[in-house]
Amino acid sequence: MTEDFKSKPYLTPHEVAQWMMVSPVTVRGWSQKGLLQAEVTPGGHRRFRREEVERFARQWNPIGNKGPLRILIVDDDRAVLGFLRELLEGGEHQTVVETASDGFDAGHKVHTFSPDIVLLDLMMPGIQGTEVCRQIKQIPGQANVRVIAMSGHLSPENEAQLLAAGAECCLAKPLDTARLLKLLGLAD
Repeated sequence: MTEDFKSKPYLTPHEVAQWMMVSPVTVRGWSQKGLLQAEVTPGGHRRFRREEVERFARQWNPIGNKGPLRILIVDDDRAVLGFLRELLEGGEHQTVVETASDGFDAGHKVHTFSPDIVLLDLMMPGIQGTEVCRQIKQIPGQANVRVIAMSGHLSPENEAQLLAAGAECCLAKPLDTARLLKLLGLAD
């Protein structure tokens, strides 16, 4: 956060987006979902209290306040699981990684592993990623788990369904690893 943000009691959606390294559209989505509380000016513009943004930033990127980042990777492709596990456990990242190969296993591991973030494949046997995301968000105490969806068959319809189910964003496969690491807060 730059020094000029620190002195302001209220931030615009654009300033919050710069701070969180996302687009202003994402900030508006967080506000509409009730994840990031905003106040509305008489002119209809959202403004965010600096303290609220700081609270959300700590929750959104928990590395700074509760130890290693806990990541659950859910994908039925063993090669993808292995690749992501190696990517996320390597280097200087402070992470703990767990994997699940289907939606049923994912539901169990959300309860036992308590991830901060779930990387969730859309197309899996048995239960689709959209339904898994919806169920994760309904588990008591897990509504704040960040879900980042992944798909080799990403379409506007699939993306809209995943976002409506509670996913933060959707990434196309093959994954842009630099973008993924940035979303996870593991790269600048």
